[in-house]
Amino acid sequence: MRDARSAIVTGASGMIGLATVRILTEKGCAVLAVDRVPSPAQPDGVANFTADVTDPEQVAAIAARAAQLFATADALVHIAGGAGPNRAPDLETTDLSIWQQVMTLNVTSAFLLARALVPPMRGQGFGRVIMLSSILARGEKGPATTVAARIPYAAAKAALTGLTTQLAKDCAADGITVNAVAPGLILGDAGTRIRDRFDALPENERARMLAAIPAGRPGTADEVAGMLAFLLSGAAGYINGATIAIDGAAT
Repeated sequence: MRDARSAIVTGASGMIGLATVRILTEKGCAVLAVDRVPSPAQPDGVANFTADVTDPEQVAAIAARAAQLFATADALVHIAGGAGPNRAPDLETTDLSIWQQVMTLNVTSAFLLARALVPPMRGQGFGRVIMLSSILARGEKGPATTVAARIPYAAAKAALTGLTTQLAKDCAADGITVNAVAPGLILGDAGTRIRDRFDALPENERARMLAAIPAGRPGTADEVAGMLAFLLSGAAGYINGATIAIDGAAT
């Protein structure tokens, strides 16, 4: 089975998104980089598209732009998501608006993108879909750390694994694979959101988080991007419905 030759990458301006766009372009894959704020750091030749992936009309515009560029995009790499900006460390501080915001950002966006982009993949008999979950889909012990709203975030990332497995079963006969990756602690350079939250923690909390990782260190965006690129390759054609942890054996 062939490699994906074109891909839509959402959340393309974040650290994992930038690393993913870079490795895909290095492998000769044409990329439509989608984010609410385009990054000037994208490689030359990458098509940038500004959109909110929680808005059905803007998702339709993404699909239309992909059709202009590629006819049918071979792959969707859905990285956009997160726990939102509002701190809600426990059940009592998680109000309905925070819950809905995090679920919409992660799960509704994935549904909208899949609904818009999978049917053309069916038509060509080939496709790759990757959802970005998290090891926090299985929960996290102790006090909240780098995740702003832990309960809705865990629920949303767990929902993505369910969406992944069901969509994989529905689409496998059409030559489409649907997988998820579940990163653990991935730290970028100073100034990135997760790195700044990690650095702001008390020293004992940072030490506790690192001690929970058997590999003894955080992961890197390039390590996540490498797995995403592999799942778009022909060599990964029989991997379908999987959620792959990238966490230094933390789970």
